[in-house]
Amino acid sequence: MPSITAPAIVLVTGANGFIAAHCVADLLKNGFAVVATARTEAKVLTTFLMHKHHPNLSVELVPDITAPGCFDEAIRNCDAVLHLAAPFGYSYSNFEKELLIPSIQGTLTICQAAQKTPSVKRVVLTSSFASVYDASKGLQPEKTYTEEDWAPLTYDDGKNAAITPIAYRASKLLAEKTAWDFVKKNDVKWDLVTLCPGMVFGALIEGTINNLKSLNTSNGIVWSLFGAKDIPDTKAPIWTSVTALAAAHTKALTTSEASNQRFLITNGEYDTQEIADILHASPLLPQEAKKRIPVGSPGKRLGGTHYKVDNSKAGRILGVEGPKLDDTVVELVQQLLSYEKEQTQ
Repeated sequence: MPSITAPAIVLVTGANGFIAAHCVADLLKNGFAVVATARTEAKVLTTFLMHKHHPNLSVELVPDITAPGCFDEAIRNCDAVLHLAAPFGYSYSNFEKELLIPSIQGTLTICQAAQKTPSVKRVVLTSSFASVYDASKGLQPEKTYTEEDWAPLTYDDGKNAAITPIAYRASKLLAEKTAWDFVKKNDVKWDLVTLCPGMVFGALIEGTINNLKSLNTSNGIVWSLFGAKDIPDTKAPIWTSVTALAAAHTKALTTSEASNQRFLITNGEYDTQEIADILHASPLLPQEAKKRIPVGSPGKRLGGTHYKVDNSKAGRILGVEGPKLDDTVVELVQQLLSYEKEQTQ
């Protein structure tokens, strides 16, 4: 199908979230009109404020993304969709109710809404490396993951998981498969693109959170170094720049060759020792802040001890490049330290 170009109208679900806020900002910067959705009136207002009431932004209230027809009004007259509304975190009491159903059903409802909307030509789904990675096989230093790989998890694996990361990986996998299955089983007039990032790091759009307790899970990995006695374990050693990911969403719309493709959007490997080393070495951070970060074993890296990721397809087709890990985490920490200072005043 042809590409989607500005000033097309793009629906962005879950628009007040960390990644989605960057996607909205990138779309607006590139001349698109955006219809955003948020789940509460407060988040509707927050979304407007984050983008300074941009004239090309409207925000619709969608309280329950699993409700049949919930996106029908918001999607009207839209040319494309970025679907980002989904749970992400590590604190849940009922995996089926809080992770699996919202992820899967939310994806189904957006596909159904797109199917009923003749103007929609492309749907971009934000998936995850979690839907690619097979944790059951361990670190596999000899393995290189590509878009052809799929996690082997089932619905029951997620529902009955012993730990949250398994349930989360199942939710992302099953949500993405729901979208691809919908395209295969229905006579759709739009095409699908799925993006699979690693751990997403980067400064937040101002207003995304109102306190550090609300910090998103991936950036929380960086912030967890502060006050830690030892270097925390690395949860997943592949990272993605949030600005590169937002640009990839826009490119997934504007690039005709992206049609019905799956992409790994990654910027490289990382580990928490490396982040600690970067922060200690940065001349942009105050010494008092550095004292709160454990030293660990400077220079020690996980590289060579775990799987790799081949992101060449995204580079070749979407042409997205991102900032370095150093710049990304230092900018983030500068922002978080300023938030912390504001909260203590």
